[in-house]
Parts: sequence; C-alpha cells; structure tokens
Amino acid sequence: MHDLSDQQLIEILRERFEMNRKALYDLQGATRQLEKTNRKLQESEALKSHFLANIRNEINNPLTAILGWARQLGSGEADGQKVSAIARMIHDEAFNLDFQLQNIFIAAELEAGEAVPSYASLEVDRMIESIFDSLQEQAGGKGVCLKRIGPESFLFKTDARMLHAMLINLLVNAVEYSPEGGEVGVTVSSAEGRLKVAVENSGSGIAPECRDLVFDRFRQLDTGMTKSHRGHGLGLSITKALTELLGGTITLSSGKGEGCTFTLSLPEPEVDVDVLAEDGNLFLFT
Repeated sequence: MHDLSDQQLIEILRERFEMNRKALYDLQGATRQLEKTNRKLQESEALKSHFLANIRNEINNPLTAILGWARQLGSGEADGQKVSAIARMIHDEAFNLDFQLQNIFIAAELEAGEAVPSYASLEVDRMIESIFDSLQEQAGGKGVCLKRIGPESFLFKTDARMLHAMLINLLVNAVEYSPEGGEVGVTVSSAEGRLKVAVENSGSGIAPECRDLVFDRFRQLDTGMTKSHRGHGLGLSITKALTELLGGTITLSSGKGEGCTFTLSLPEPEVDVDVLAEDGNLFLFT
C-alpha cells in the first residue's frame, strides 16, 4: 500500500465505493422482490381461506336442500305438480353440486401435476349439444336461449374430458352471468388443424382492468356481501390451465355493459388415435 500513489488509492476507494453501492442496490432490489412475494403469499392465503369458507357453503347448501326435498317426496304429501317442481329443484342442485366437485377434482389433478392428456376423436357438436341438454334447467329458469353456430358434425382429436370441462365451465358462467331472457351463443369452427370455440353471453361484461383477474384461481369479481353469483373462482382458472396444457390459448373480449366472449383455440395433436369419445366420457374403439 505504501507504494501506491494518491491517485491509485483514490481509484481503489472509488471502485470499492462503487462495489458497495452496487451491492446495496442489489440488496434493495432483492428486498423489494421479497416484499412483493410476501404480499402475493398473503393474498394467496387470504384467497384460499375465502375459497374454503365459500366451498363449504357451495357443498353444504345443495346437500341440505336435496335432503329436505327428498324427505318431502318420501313423505307422500306432495301432489303431482309439486312433485315435478321438487324434482326440478333437486336436479338443479345436484347438477350444481356435481359441477363444483368435478372442478375441485380437476384442480387437484392440475396442482399435483397428474393431469395428462389422453387423446381421442370426438364430435364437438354432439358434446356441445349434450352440455346444452344438461343446462336446460339452469338456462330455462332464467329464460336464457342457448344457440350453437357452426358445422353440424366433424371429428376433432383432443382430450375429451378436458375439452368437456373447459366448455361446461364457459357455458355455466355464460348462463350464470346472462340477464333474464338473455342469449348464450357458441360458435364452432375447425381449420388448419385447429379447433376454435367462442362462447358469448349478453351479460353486463367485464371492465378492461379486471380481464386478467378472472383467470386467477379462487378469484371472483363479486365477493362478500356483494356476491350475487354462485361458484368459487375455480372454473376459469381451470379452463385456462387445461387450454394451455393442450397447447392452446383462451382470450377474453369484453367491455362494461357489452357482454363477454371467451374464445378457445386448440391445436390438433399429430398422433394416431383409434378411440372415439362420446360426450367427453364414453370411449369406443374404432
């Protein structure tokens, strides 16, 4: 050190100050990132807690209703007209309960990394018509018209169970958020090895700043005392995850007061299949 000139000492000190300044800057950046991660973890825990409380009601309420109505039927006190009304209500609650549970099972598979595509050929129009049939009670109760636009029949290779889960989530949401007497349209097309399905409703729409939030897990735009729709915030996150798992994309087009259009685009895998899937769950060897 005694052999260094004053200028060299100044340069060494400047380098050390610069290194310390850079280290401090990096430390501040790491601290900001940790704080951001911590906030996200806290938010995630809060959403999970809300989800658990919500799903308890989503399961308990339909079960309680089904048990009560079944008891009325078993008592023999209901007349013919009342029996029909009770049967419709039981069907509606049982369908909703099954729908919610299926979403939970799929979400658990995705979380565990156990969701693996199993490809088969399927008739997309038949699958959509089958979903329409299952939604007749829900749509009819609101006077919502279900309409499909596209080819009458064509085969497409994909995972039938995953496609069924995506479509039924989009359609249940579309009916749920449509106004009384509204319309839900499904437009289907297939070209150049891709399937395109657009699900449109005539609801109140989604503001631009909220469009990304609807795909977050456990997220719903109306919560707490303002919550006016059933569900627990899994449907669209599952739909997006399954779409990406199959190599596709999902987009949302909407504006406040303009309704919503969710568009699925899926590639057809370059694999040979000898299985025909019907309605997403029945497989026949061709």
